Amino acid sequence: MITLKEAADALRLAGVPSPEYDARELFRTFSGLDEPINMRSGSDRAELMSAIERRINREPLQYIIGTVGFYREEYKVTPDCLIPRSDTEILVDYAVKNIPEGERFADLCSGSGCIGISTLKNTRATLCDSYDISDGALALAEENAQRNGVRERITLIKRDLLRENTEDGYFAILANPPYIPTEVYKSLDKEIFSEPRIAFVGGESGLIFYEKLIPVCKKSVKDGGFIAFEIGYDQADSLRRLAKENGLDCQIIRDYSGNDRVAILRK
Repeated sequence: MITLKEAADALRLAGVPSPEYDARELFRTFSGLDEPINMRSGSDRAELMSAIERRINREPLQYIIGTVGFYREEYKVTPDCLIPRSDTEILVDYAVKNIPEGERFADLCSGSGCIGISTLKNTRATLCDSYDISDGALALAEENAQRNGVRERITLIKRDLLRENTEDGYFAILANPPYIPTEVYKSLDKEIFSEPRIAFVGGESGLIFYEKLIPVCKKSVKDGGFIAFEIGYDQADSLRRLAKENGLDCQIIRDYSGNDRVAILRK
C-alpha cells in the first residue's frame, strides 16, 4: 500500500520536477480508486507501483500514462515519438486560422502526427501529407489519425528530408524539426533522454534542418501560402537571416512564456 502523499514524496526525492502533480496523475490512471483522491488516498495495485517506479527512474509521465492532450485533441504517445508540448500549439493555431478550406498542406518531421492531425481536425476539407523518417513514428501517426477521425484525409510518407525533397503544390508547410544544438542537448533534463534523440538534435548549430528545408519548402509551397517552423527561443535572428538569403519574409511569433517560438516564412 502506498498513499498519494508517499508517492509524491518519493518522486520529490528522485528529483521529479512536479512530484505532487505527477503522483496525482499516476493515481488517477492506475490506482483503481473511484472516490475523489486526496493525499491520504492509498492503493496497492501492481500497475500503480510499477508506474511510480518508472517515474522515479525519470521516464516521462506521458509515456507511462500513454496519452497526452494537445490543442483540442488527445494523442497516443510512445518512445517512437517526441512528446507533444503546449508551445507547439502556437504553430497549430496559426495554421488553423490561416489555411483556407479545401487546401493541401504538409507536416514535416511529424512524429506523433499532432501538428498535422490537429490542423486537419480544426479545418474544413483540408488534406495533409505527413512526413517522417521513422517507421514507428509513422505507425503512431496513423493510429492517432484514426482515433481523431481524420485518417482518410492524411497521407503518410516515409522520407529522409535531409536527403530527399518534399512533394510540391502545398498551400502550407508546417514543421517542428530537430533544432537543439548537439552540446545543448547533452545538458537537458533527464526525461528528454527517453525521447528519440533524432527528434531533438539539429546538428552542431541546431540549424541543419532549416538550412536544408527552407530552399526546398520555398519551391514546394504555392504563391500566397506560407511555411511555419517551430524554432528555439534563441534562433529568431538565424531564421530571419536564412529567410532573407532565400528571398523570403519572416515573421516571428512568441509562445505562452513570451519566447520566440514560431517562424512564419512567405514569398
